[in-house]
Amino acid sequence: MQLKVSHREKTKRMVQLAVLLALEIIIAFTPLGTIQVGTIAATLGHIPVIIAAVVMGTAEGAFMGFVFGLLSFIYWTFVQPANPTAFMFTPFCQLGEIRGSAWSLLICFLPRILIGVVAGEVCKLVKRKIGKDGLAYGLAGAAGSAVTTILVLGMTYLLIGRQYVAAVFSGGAAPENAMAWLLAAIGTVILTNGIPELVVGVLMAIGVGYALVPRTRVLGIDIGSSMTKVALLRGEKIEWTERFENTEDLEKKLNDLPVGKVKKICVTGVGASFINGNLCGIPTERVEEFRALGRGAALVAHKRNLIVCSVGTGTAFVRVTPFTVFHIGGSGVGGGMLKGLSEKLFGTYDAQHIAELAKAGSLNEVDLTLADVCKGTISNLNEETTVANLAKAGTASDEALAHGLYNVIFQSIGVMAAFAAKHHFVKTIFVCGTILEHGNLAKEALDEVAALHHVKFVISEKAAYITAIGAALQ
Repeated sequence: MQLKVSHREKTKRMVQLAVLLALEIIIAFTPLGTIQVGTIAATLGHIPVIIAAVVMGTAEGAFMGFVFGLLSFIYWTFVQPANPTAFMFTPFCQLGEIRGSAWSLLICFLPRILIGVVAGEVCKLVKRKIGKDGLAYGLAGAAGSAVTTILVLGMTYLLIGRQYVAAVFSGGAAPENAMAWLLAAIGTVILTNGIPELVVGVLMAIGVGYALVPRTRVLGIDIGSSMTKVALLRGEKIEWTERFENTEDLEKKLNDLPVGKVKKICVTGVGASFINGNLCGIPTERVEEFRALGRGAALVAHKRNLIVCSVGTGTAFVRVTPFTVFHIGGSGVGGGMLKGLSEKLFGTYDAQHIAELAKAGSLNEVDLTLADVCKGTISNLNEETTVANLAKAGTASDEALAHGLYNVIFQSIGVMAAFAAKHHFVKTIFVCGTILEHGNLAKEALDEVAALHHVKFVISEKAAYITAIGAALQ
């Protein structure tokens, strides 16, 4: 049986978002949008937003928050335009001589968008710091519910308070201290509506979070040209990582690993095309490599807006956005170049040995710097800035040559990544690959590029396993 590349995840997310959109519309335009218990009413418009943030992520939560605001704007503009509440959510309402305010658009949209942002970020933070899923969902639901109640009522008081009171008492006598009356009314709404809505938000977030967020164990396998990396994930939690040479039998090696109750194996990388059928009797599917790379980087970096730079035999550049992952290009500069030139120059290639050799060498002995060609500085270039890589190689020691090789490879990769980041208007570049594990030479070269181009390079201790981690994400 030939493995097929899975597009199920993208389809699943589209279906989830479509269901939440439909639910938001039903809540906005039917009586089903309110839970009434005696005199206490809890509106449910914030629930699909919180669910999107908890299950799908901050970006999807913010989008659903925008939809919540848009539907609220439509409802109070066209369905109930003569209701005093309409003054909170649309500028196109009028009661007698009292007209709506443009501030209403801010009240309508900003708190609703922030539901998704706050709920999504709280959920991620609690999962990362504490690791308790139920607590993460509950706090996300509470935070999302609280932010809309506090901001909508608070912004109403601060931005259109007097106008709102005038609308409420249109045709009647307003209280002598109108703003004090409004403050008391806001307190009453918080007790009768805000607290029940917060409780509903917490319960729904916990229930739906446990129901929809995957927690089964999935094994991600990245089969490279010379090495295989393995990562076991339970939901978004990385339980362990392992790697071994491709000369070892894959199934035999997997049987020796503590895979536990793995429900599925996801394979990726150049060697995945040689895998036919299931591994170790476990359902196995192939995941597109660049998608796995981007998703793994987003999980480990805790960001959904970045450039991923994967340094292997060559180098691949992948763009991660809040909504998609796509390949933007690559280069032949990478570990293969370091290996080939090391064998030619030093007669051997052992990654750790070359790294130790390079640490003992001085770049000033092998590279031409700004100090070699002029006095002082130019623009944002300092005296130590490289002007020409390996320009002094003819007289350099082996240690300096090794350091120069690392420098030219990672400066080249760093500059290409910086240009890609500028083109895509992002600042963060996530760098991964096994080659990064050998000392700080790569980081030193990338830090110099970062200073010149005003970008940020992020290197994780899981740098070698990012693609395997991404493959296992469901």
